[in-house]
Amino acid sequence: MSAPAQETVAAASRERIGAVVHELAERLLDPARVATAARAADNVDLLPGMPAAQPPWGTLGLGEAHAGVALLYAELSHTEERFRGAAHAHLTAAARGLSGPTERGLYGGAASLAFAAHTARHGADDYAGLLDTLDGRVTTQVDRLLADEEQRLAAGRAGVRMSTYDVIAGATGLGRWLMLRGARHRDGLLDVLSCLVRLTEPVEAYGQQVPGWWVPLEPGHGPQFPRGHFNLGLAHGISGPLALLSLAWSEGVRVPGQSDAICTIADHLLAHRTEQGMWPGVLSFDAFVGAADPHAGHSRMIAWCYGTPGTARALQLAGIALDRPDWRKEAVDAQVTALARMPATVTDSSVCHGWAGLLHLTGLMARDSGDPRLTERLPALAAALLADYRPDLPFGFAYVRPQLGEGLRQAPHRAGFLDGSAGIALALRAYAAGGCASPWQTALLVA
Repeated sequence: MSAPAQETVAAASRERIGAVVHELAERLLDPARVATAARAADNVDLLPGMPAAQPPWGTLGLGEAHAGVALLYAELSHTEERFRGAAHAHLTAAARGLSGPTERGLYGGAASLAFAAHTARHGADDYAGLLDTLDGRVTTQVDRLLADEEQRLAAGRAGVRMSTYDVIAGATGLGRWLMLRGARHRDGLLDVLSCLVRLTEPVEAYGQQVPGWWVPLEPGHGPQFPRGHFNLGLAHGISGPLALLSLAWSEGVRVPGQSDAICTIADHLLAHRTEQGMWPGVLSFDAFVGAADPHAGHSRMIAWCYGTPGTARALQLAGIALDRPDWRKEAVDAQVTALARMPATVTDSSVCHGWAGLLHLTGLMARDSGDPRLTERLPALAAALLADYRPDLPFGFAYVRPQLGEGLRQAPHRAGFLDGSAGIALALRAYAAGGCASPWQTALLVA
């Protein structure tokens, strides 16, 4: 974070932020108590496709599960030794899920535990045995994912699944893990980057030449996107691959066609902004080919996962990687516009959809741009987050999603990283401290 940003934090209440972070840390300290509260009978999700309501809490994962909570204590342990034990306790609880059903991607299964354990290390020997074991499981997963994608490409089948390439379940998130682990996984990372480069090659769909990341009809998108769509978001869309390709380029990890792929994605994003200069989360096939209004029906979400903030950060990373001041300016300008229009779209405090994600992304973009228009917004974002804190709630914050359809609901009490209090505490701490002591933010593909 820049010096002016640090001064802004000092002008706000560091003491208040520290108090809230530590109150949250105390609430989440005991894995068993967290699991009990998170699985309370009235704390349930009921979403489309679910046969019955159920709690969102699981054992293993970076969302609502112990590995996600462990990230908070991994960060806190760098200044308070006592939290190393809490990180270990949540990692131990998470490891019990390894015998369960296999989940793909960085945010589920073995990769989530590996990421959390790596984040919790203070030295090269910490969790070395566990990480050696998990490395094998994660690389096997990467190899299978890439082999399936290679088979699709070899067969000439246009249309990719989001879960093949995205941050949450696909190659982009796993690629960031491989990059974090360094030289031992360099070959695997190069394979992931090559896969993402190939994803930018055009394909034919419905008689039209379209980008290779076109997603055809799949569950959850049928009526809205009868001929598929182009996902622009950071969590599930093409902004994720743009971020990974750019971060790898900046670290000197490069494959043939990588710079062209970065340019192709950046140009695509810049060509499909809204009238206000921001980004929708999704562009339908018909809108892309000019058969429908490109601005009709797009999500108004302004968040890390979908909308301008995540996409703007990815474009900024691309501008840093390839030394494109024009991209960096477009990214910052879009974020400034989004921040001026956001209040009606933000309904919760989470990293994924809410104030915590906006605070953290804006802080990173302010640090890398030095733009005062972003720096001056940070205190208000932090204040909005603190204003949502309610000590009477089990985890201090309520997860509110009012746009759900009639009869649907999402659990309001969430402890985890993406939607819950662990992630909120991490964003607050990073803001107050001017940065992160551990690499937790790399799971978001923002650094």
